[in-house]
Amino acid sequence: MDGTMSMSLAAAAANCRCSRVVFVGNIPFHASEKELRDACELIGPIRSLRVAADPATGKRKGYAFVEYPDDETARSACRNLHGHNLRGRELRVGLAGRQRRRPRGDREPVGLEDAIHAASLVSGTSPLDSVTRYLAARSVRELREMAAALEADGPDTRTLLKEHVPGLAAVVEQVGHLLDMAAADDAAEATKNKKRAAATADSNDDHRAKLTKVEVEAGGFKDKIAVPSAGVSCF
Repeated sequence: MDGTMSMSLAAAAANCRCSRVVFVGNIPFHASEKELRDACELIGPIRSLRVAADPATGKRKGYAFVEYPDDETARSACRNLHGHNLRGRELRVGLAGRQRRRPRGDREPVGLEDAIHAASLVSGTSPLDSVTRYLAARSVRELREMAAALEADGPDTRTLLKEHVPGLAAVVEQVGHLLDMAAADDAAEATKNKKRAAATADSNDDHRAKLTKVEVEAGGFKDKIAVPSAGVSCF
């Protein structure tokens, strides 16, 4: 059972390409795909190169996604390829990042995908698979409680624990990444809802304005016919 779980976790980690894929922007439209590939391979070999294009016209959009074999090479591309001059334009390079999920709520497990992604962001030694599985089953509320409990011990105690408890520093960092990811998802969803509400309010205002205009115009028409008919006797 444990062997199967470890294999499935390794497979899932292999599929978590977020930290291996970089976004390359500001690509000159007159630069060939080979020129772009050659520039990206200055950092190291690449696994794939996908240049974004309009599906209707096939016209390139000026950016691409490049996958490197490992996280470190991708980070090196962000450091060393960003600002690289290609046909007179400076490339913009950064990690593509994970796909944002809809907030699941404070009491639902964060899930294995996010836990693996958080593990890939940990500097130094990666957390144990068993730790990643454990954190994947925890909710955002539980993760906050874990972080708060450690914070309550004070900075000196935290430093001492990290130095003397093997793997604790990696776990703390992994939990921090998970909480940051959840906060980013919540903020993005709130912004999306705010924009949707603003668009709805604008639409309602326009609708009310149109109705008011119709009512004013109708009222003016009635006033115009009411004046000459004031002296007409009612049969």
